[in-house]
Amino acid sequence: MSFTLHPGAERDLGEAARFYREEVGRGIAERFLDEFERVAALPVANPGLEIPTGGDRR
Repeated sequence: MSFTLHPGAERDLGEAARFYREEVGRGIAERFLDEFERVAALPVANPGLEIPTGGDRR
């Protein structure tokens, strides 16, 4: 199993990474993206860890 990002979220992630690269350097931008991928993979590896859905929550 894997995860996908909404196109808007993917765009926001890219903009954030560019901001970090331009403002504080490439290394921080790479660490930011690595941490995003680590956290995004948690619910994939641990089903049920994510916030429950249903009703008016998503």
